[in-house]
Amino acid sequence: MKYLDIPIQHINNDILKRMNRRGTGDEIRSLFRRLRERIPDLVLRTSLITGLPGEGEDEFNELCAFLREARIERAGVFPFSPEEGTPAAKMPHADAETAAQRAEQILELQGSFLDAFAERQTGRTLPILIERYDEAEACWIGRSYADSPEIDSFVCVDGDCRPGEIRPVRITGAENGILYGTVREEAEGC
Repeated sequence: MKYLDIPIQHINNDILKRMNRRGTGDEIRSLFRRLRERIPDLVLRTSLITGLPGEGEDEFNELCAFLREARIERAGVFPFSPEEGTPAAKMPHADAETAAQRAEQILELQGSFLDAFAERQTGRTLPILIERYDEAEACWIGRSYADSPEIDSFVCVDGDCRPGEIRPVRITGAENGILYGTVREEAEGC
């Protein structure tokens, strides 16, 4: 599978240290670069937290700059929520409103990477695992290698399908991160 989930939470060295994370921001950057060089068509997923203890404007801007560089295709983004009884809850951190606004900014930035990824799939034929027919969408719902169930997007497939099949689907378009495509007949090749 060309899909890796590497939860980094942040990229700033001081924040990573406060979180007791092994490694540094530079090591994360280097790892992501090496993975992209070695695995064509790799889809990266990560988890990010905004408003963590120690995250001011500079640290947040560093996270945004990293995301523009790494262009991670999939991300879960969450505002920091202090858990009672943890060391982080006692540390100074951004207020809930600021953390939520930063999470929204990251999601907006991330949306542009998701859209670019989806657009790059247009014209390609991908193996799609068919899950179910959706009356509201009027299509079969399936997943490519880049779509984790209940987390990521899906592919809206037109054609003769059955749940559980893996079908070759030519991607004909994309909208809001959702891919649209048509089943190719086996004689056409994949």
